[in-house]
Amino acid sequence: MSLPNLFRLLLLGAIWGASFMLMRIAAPMIGPMLTTFGRAFLGAITLYVFARSRGVDFAWRKNFRVYLVIGLANTAIPFSLFAWSALYIPSAYMATMNSLTPIFTALFGLMMLNERLSILRLLAFLLGLFGVAVLVGIGPTEVTPLVIAGVLAATGAAVSYGFAATYTRMKAGGIAAPATAAGSQFAAAVCLLPFALPGLPHAFEAGNWQVLAAVLVLGVVCTGVAYGLFFHLISKEGATKAVTVTFLIPATAIIWAWLLLGEPVTAGTLIGLAIVLLATGMALGIGLPGRRAAGLR
Repeated sequence: MSLPNLFRLLLLGAIWGASFMLMRIAAPMIGPMLTTFGRAFLGAITLYVFARSRGVDFAWRKNFRVYLVIGLANTAIPFSLFAWSALYIPSAYMATMNSLTPIFTALFGLMMLNERLSILRLLAFLLGLFGVAVLVGIGPTEVTPLVIAGVLAATGAAVSYGFAATYTRMKAGGIAAPATAAGSQFAAAVCLLPFALPGLPHAFEAGNWQVLAAVLVLGVVCTGVAYGLFFHLISKEGATKAVTVTFLIPATAIIWAWLLLGEPVTAGTLIGLAIVLLATGMALGIGLPGRRAAGLR
């Protein structure tokens, strides 16, 4: 990987790691649905400007159904689940659950594309679940029904990402990547709007400027700019190298949350994270010739 693209990879890991901290700031104040809508809408605007500046044809009528399914599975559902889980679990937990995405992508590849599920990837799935159990069991947060629900919600987001990655491979191969990204974000924002409307008046109350700033960064930087970086890495370095950002996100999420939110970093956090990342590496086939990386987001 070239030095400029290595820098882009590190920057992307830092940006996506920060998204979990920002959700922890915004969701408790304005609610998960408004947080998610704001992120999707601002991300859609940013990606649309990016796509139009390159003359991308969206072919809305032809591709609307694809945009809608990807928008629901890759944005509306997982963003909402993460925003809700942000009410109850630390950023490190959410980022760790997000790292399960390649494992679920491999499982959906088996179910939807009849891809071979190797023993290694099956072991990766089981190891990933064990890592989650270790994180929750000996992590810094007391295990309560709401914490368990938050972990399950964040895991559900990774399941949704896995489906979205597989569906995108099946249906969006002939669509320009910037069009898929922007079109799906717009579709997600439209679907989320009815759920976000009740919270709009509260969002602009005095003292919420920090929350609104968090949502602005979530949408413009963590969604719009981040997707642009990710697509650039895929086009220049290939999907296998680009998807290694999976390993950076939990570490940067932990650092951001520790620095700015004061979330503790314990031995349980690091052990659970290490197990999940090992499982992710097995699912991606990092270092194993002839294996194709699973999709990310």
